[in-house]
Amino acid sequence: MSDTVDRPVPADAAQGELAEAVARAEHDKARVVLTREGRPVAALVPIEDMAILEAWEDEQDERLADEAIAQWEAEGRPLGPTHEELLARWGITPEAE
Repeated sequence: MSDTVDRPVPADAAQGELAEAVARAEHDKARVVLTREGRPVAALVPIEDMAILEAWEDEQDERLADEAIAQWEAEGRPLGPTHEELLARWGITPEAE
C-alpha cells in the first residue's frame, strides 16, 4: 500500500510541479493531495491503489444489492422484470463491447 502524502501540491501548480507529483505517484507509490487555497480538493494516487479502490467499491455494491434483494424477497415482494426483459420491452439493443 502507498504511503500518505508528504507534501500537498496546489491544483494550479506549474506543469513541472504537477509532472513531479505524477512521477511520485507512479514511481514512489506516493499519494499526492492537490490543494486549492490550502484546502484539499483532489488526489493523485498510484494506479494500483485505484484498482484496489474500484474492486472494493464493486464488492460493496454487490453486497448492498444482495442485501436489498434478500430484504425484498423476505417481505414477499416479486422481483420484477430482468434487465434483459426491460431492454426487449423498450426495443433497446445492447451495444457490443
